[in-house]
Formats: sequence, C-alpha cells, structure tokens
Amino acid sequence: MSRLIAGLLVLVTAFVAVDAEAQTGLPPEKGGTIYSLGMPPVYKGDAAATLGWHNPGSDGELNALFSMGVHRDLGSPVVGLAALGLEGYVGLRGKEADGGGRALFMVPALHFTIGADYNIPDEQLDLLLRLELPIRRGGILGRGTQLRFDYVPTRGNTFGIGVDVPLWGRNIGATRPKSAAVKLASPPLREIPLEGQPSALDESIAGLHEMASWITRLAMPFTDKGGADPQKAYAETVAELKAGIAERGSFNDQILAYHDELDRAFSIAAAGRSLPVGGGESSALGREISAVARSVLLDEVLFPYNRLLGQRKTNDSLEEFEAVGHAEFARWILGESNLPEERFRATFFVFQSMVDIAEEVRRLQRDRWEDSRLVWLPLQLGLRPDEHDSQEELDAIIERAVGERFTPGNNVWYVMNEEFQLEMARSVHRAEDYHVLWIHDYRGTVGGEPDEVAFRHTVDSYLAALTERVREYDETGKLPAYFIFLDQHYFEINKSRLFLRVLKDPLDYELDLPDGYEEWEEELVAMQDSLRQAVAESRLLQVQASQYGEKWLKNQIKVHVNITNPADFSFNSFHVAGILPVPDNMMRDHRKIAFYDITEDDPYKGLAMYTGMGIGEHYAGANWEDRAIMIQGPSALSVKDAARHLLEVQGFTPQEMPIPLRARPKPADYDARVEAMRQAILDEWAVDPGSVLELHNETGYEMKEINVAKAVLYSLMPSGSLLKIPDSLWQSYVYASLLVGSALRGCKVLIYAPSLASAPSSAGVTMARAHGLFSALVYMRN
Repeated sequence: MSRLIAGLLVLVTAFVAVDAEAQTGLPPEKGGTIYSLGMPPVYKGDAAATLGWHNPGSDGELNALFSMGVHRDLGSPVVGLAALGLEGYVGLRGKEADGGGRALFMVPALHFTIGADYNIPDEQLDLLLRLELPIRRGGILGRGTQLRFDYVPTRGNTFGIGVDVPLWGRNIGATRPKSAAVKLASPPLREIPLEGQPSALDESIAGLHEMASWITRLAMPFTDKGGADPQKAYAETVAELKAGIAERGSFNDQILAYHDELDRAFSIAAAGRSLPVGGGESSALGREISAVARSVLLDEVLFPYNRLLGQRKTNDSLEEFEAVGHAEFARWILGESNLPEERFRATFFVFQSMVDIAEEVRRLQRDRWEDSRLVWLPLQLGLRPDEHDSQEELDAIIERAVGERFTPGNNVWYVMNEEFQLEMARSVHRAEDYHVLWIHDYRGTVGGEPDEVAFRHTVDSYLAALTERVREYDETGKLPAYFIFLDQHYFEINKSRLFLRVLKDPLDYELDLPDGYEEWEEELVAMQDSLRQAVAESRLLQVQASQYGEKWLKNQIKVHVNITNPADFSFNSFHVAGILPVPDNMMRDHRKIAFYDITEDDPYKGLAMYTGMGIGEHYAGANWEDRAIMIQGPSALSVKDAARHLLEVQGFTPQEMPIPLRARPKPADYDARVEAMRQAILDEWAVDPGSVLELHNETGYEMKEINVAKAVLYSLMPSGSLLKIPDSLWQSYVYASLLVGSALRGCKVLIYAPSLASAPSSAGVTMARAHGLFSALVYMRN
C-alpha cells in the first residue's frame, strides 16, 4: 500500500510540473517559436490521487485510488454554473484491486460535484458527493491543483481525500495575481520624542489635527450611506458641513489656514520660541522648511498610498511610507538646510506630526468608507491652492501621482464610428513587424447567424495581409507576427471561436458554416488556397521549414490567439462578497485597443488606436455611436509596455515573451527626434501638439492608474473650473464625493448619466445604484 501511495504522489507531482512546450528564446527567423495562450479547451481533463477509507460493511479498509476524467461545461466556462463529466478510477482496497467509473454533474463556481459511482468489485451504484478547494490562490500545489474530498454516503460513509490536477490547458494557476490585496509593510518605526518645546508648538499641532480632519470632510463631503431617502441618509452630514463652514469659513479659507499654521509650526520649531497666531508671522526659514516638508509628504506618503486607490490593502496603514518620509526629510534637514543643529529635533518633530496627521486622516477615511479600496488622502494636506491652478502644475501633479510621464510630440486625431473598422483593416495590412488587436469583442455570431464584419476581418484583413507578406517573404525575409488578445468571458458569450479557429490554423482548418453561407465558405477556401500557394512558392520558407520543421512553419503562418483571463476557479477571494469566496472570473478585461509596429527604435513608426468599438456587426450602423483616438508618437510606446504586462500576468516567462513586445533600449537620438517632430507640427499648424499620458486600469486586483488620475483631477481642478463628467455607468460614490468637494472649492460640476431608456447597461441593480447616487447628489446640491 505504501508503495502505491508513493507512486500516486509521484504521478501527481509529474502532472503538476507539466507546462507549455519549451521555448528557445530565438527569433522566429532562426527557428524560434512564438508563444501564445491559444483558446481554452472545450473538453477539460483532470487526474487525482486520493487516500481514504472504504467502509461498506462492519470492517473498513484503507483504500488508495487514482482517477482520470474529462468534463465539458454547460454554458459559459467563466460562469461555471454547470458541467458534465465522466471519470474512471483504479487502485487498491486493502490488498485487493479496486476500480470503477463515475458520471458527474459539476458546479465549478461552487467547487461542488454530485455524481453516480459504479464500483466494479461490488457491482454497486452509489451516490457520490465531492468538494474541491484550491486552498490558496492558483492551487494548493500551484497550476490549479485542488484539495479533493470524496464522500459516498450510501457505501457505508466511504470517503477519500487527495489532490486533483488539471491535465491540459495553458498556464493554469498562473493567469491572476497570487495575492488579492496589496500587503503593506510594518517597519520598526521609532518616533523621536521632544521635550521642553514651546507650548505654542503643541497648540499649533493640535490645531493642525483639527483642521486636517475638516479639510478631509470638505474634500470628500459624503460617503455611500445607502437608503432610499437621501434626506434621511445625508441630513446629519449636511448639517455638520453647514455648521463647520459657518464657524471656520469656506473650504478654500480652511485650506489656506491649514498651510499658514503649518508654516507657523515649522517657524516656531526652527526659532525655538513662540510666534503669534497667523501665517504672516512665520519666518522665511520656517516657510522654506514647510515647503520641503509638504513636498516630502506628497512624494513619499500621500502619492504612494493614493496610488493604491481601488486596491485592497492588508496591514492597512501608512507605516511603510512614513519610514521613507521620515528618512528623506531627515536627510534634507541635516544635509541641505541652513537649520541650526540644535533645532533639528524640534523641526523633525513637526514633520512627524504632519505624518501622524496623514495617518489619522487615513483612519478617518477608512472608518467613513468601510473599505480600504476606497480610501483617498486629500492632496490639500500637501498642496496650496496656488500650486495646482495651472495646466503645467496639474500635469506635474498627475505625473507624481501615477509615477508616469507625459510625452510631447504626439500626433493625435479622432476617427468616428465605422471608420474604426476601416482603420483596423488598414493597420493589419500596414504592419511590417507585428500587429496587436486587444479587444473585448470579436463576434462569431449575431442573432445566431455568422457575423459578417468579423468574417470580413478574418478573410480580408488577416488572411489577405498574411498572404501578401508571405509573397514578399523571399525579398524581405520578414513576416509580421499577428496577435489577438481577447478576454474569455467575451470570447464565450460572442461565440468568437467560430472565426478564431480559422486564424489560429489558417493552413489546415476547414470552416463549416450554416446552410445559406456557401459563398462565404467558398471565399474563405479560395483565400486559404492562395495562402497555401504563397507558402509553397516561397523558396525561403520552404528551406527554413526543411531545417526547423513543419511545426515551426505553422507557428509562423497564423494569427497568435491569446484568450486571456481564462476560467480558473483556483483563484478565489473573500473580498468581493465578504462571506463566500468569489472567483476572479467575475473580473474581466474590457480594453479595446489596436496597435502595430510601435518600437523604441523609432518614435513615429507604427500607430495605436484606443476605441470603444469591437469587431462585429453590432458596431455598424446607427445602433452604436463611438470614436477612436489615434496616436502616433512616443506616448504610443506605453501600450506596448501594457501588452507585455498583460502577458506577464497571464503567466508568460521572459523567454516566452514574443520578441516584438519585449522592451528595448531607446537610441541616443530618441528625444531629439521627438522634439524635431514637435517643432515641425508647431511650424506647420501653429499649434503645439501637446502632451499625452497613457494609463490603464489593470484587471482584477492589480493597479488602477486611471482611478488615481481621475481622483487627482476631480479633487484639484482650480476654483472657477468647469468640469463635465459623462459616464454611461455612474456608480462611484468616491468620485461623486470628490466632485462635491470641488464644487465647495468653487468649481462648477456637471455630471451626466443616461436615462433608463438610453442606458447601454440597464440592469435593475445598476440603474438602482445610479439612481441612489444621483438622488444623493441632488440633495447635496440643494
């Protein structure tokens, strides 16, 4: 028995170690393979080894079983509501052989299975109940492995415990972050005490604490209180705000008073004596130290923490950032300031108090919003109004907030509605090195019939372009690599497999369309024949295939389909519902981008298109109004970086990363070429092309750069600004609260949302939440 158990464990370990085919890392023209996720399998296999107790009668026996099975989902694998499977098992019951088969009904989302277990030695059919749990994200042993509990109640409470291993599928257990939250560090902070300071310094710091609390409440005046009656929900909040403004002055007055008092506190610390209340009494040295302290607070504490907006935090505190802030401020005071050495301790004490205030504000916000994802620390704690009242200042603040840079010298223009389909086709044909379609929708069918727009792109864009490039290959020696990134949720619901199977295997796949589409089939076959002929006539391709193999050839002559975020129920967390574990499958990638030939070598080679469109008839005609932003220039390089990050998150190793998407060093004259283009545009059009910053909200538990940039703009637009905020899914109380705060600072805020009749997402829950939010806004306005 012990040998059998050891053998089963070795077998399970071997299955866990199975991964995708090896990669050489060589470029394709030298025999290298272009790696891709491909399409998720329709039939999924798994194997398991279990150890348990067989107890049909009065005498139970130890049993060890090895099982293998296959199952298919009913409906979308992403939803995971039902699947049917068959399974066989063999092993030992005591010293006797055991074996049988099982028919299974599975609910993958709940990790539960019910089935019928036929045991061959007993010639008996019994009820089987099964629970499979991944235990940790990505699987108990990695690669989607789950702890299995089998229970056969009608066979004397027979049970087994073991490990289940998926048998095939790309990067199982490696397509999501291993953690569902950002874990913040807890360094051993030791604050420097201060004794014998002027009493005025204690009074000043106490006043700063109180003012910071009010600035926070005015920057974000309300939270999501729920309830059908906004007056009942927010009457107390409004009364507190009115009383506070009547007593302390306007929001802008309180921001200025806070910074004046901060200047005074540093002046007292630097001078070692009391000063009268009022910012006019602060010293020049005190104001200089205060300015540096605010800058350090912003860069080392407020910005790094706010950068996590939208992400859950464990060990939620500012301690990780406080440590860096303390060290940086001490470095400046001791090394660069003109402060007398004996005043260091008092001045450092004031900065410590500033950081303590920020932590106090974080706790206040955490208690108000009851969710670490929604905590935003008001940047007014580190910024005076005159430090964010120009475009240049706001741009610089956004850069500091997100850790990215605006780039100049970009060509930017719009295309409208169906023009995107034409530009998309052109981009595929123009690509020389590579092309990426990163989309949420490549329709297979519409109304149950094949989608014509998707068919046209399949034949006239991809296969036609691939044929052209093959015909040129003997001369150019280069084939573009074509990539499609498509989230599995949309891949399944829009039946994308229909046409993507053709693109994945254009030399051999035979498409079978419904009756009435014979002309389409003939057109596709003719295009495939042209492609095969071009391949056969390419002397260089044939020589390379003779050296590298037929598999290499088929890897080059295809579109590399990557169905991202594949259904994987080994990734769960309690952070969505709170009580039950919810799979990451609920979180989808909805980006809509196409780009080609973007490279560090040349800032103006290639083009990026950011759109709200998809590939399908759904986006043609008057039913869909949208536009695409076209960008050519240095900013477009960011989308190549984002695509590389997507593949890294999907489990790609550095050796598997497609060579066109790998990072390269920029040439020495890169910035000079950008400036030359900027000047040429300025000379021709008498308009500076402006700067561009490209940001992404990553899927699931990853970073949300767009959240951060929006929060900066919504909270810092200068008094007198007009903010127009349209959104088809107005759901965010955080953004709404920031915008009310900007209205209190003197901005005019116009918020737009669709009515029920025109809402693109008109689900009851969605519209009810939007109605509740707008009711609160109307009440706050009144």
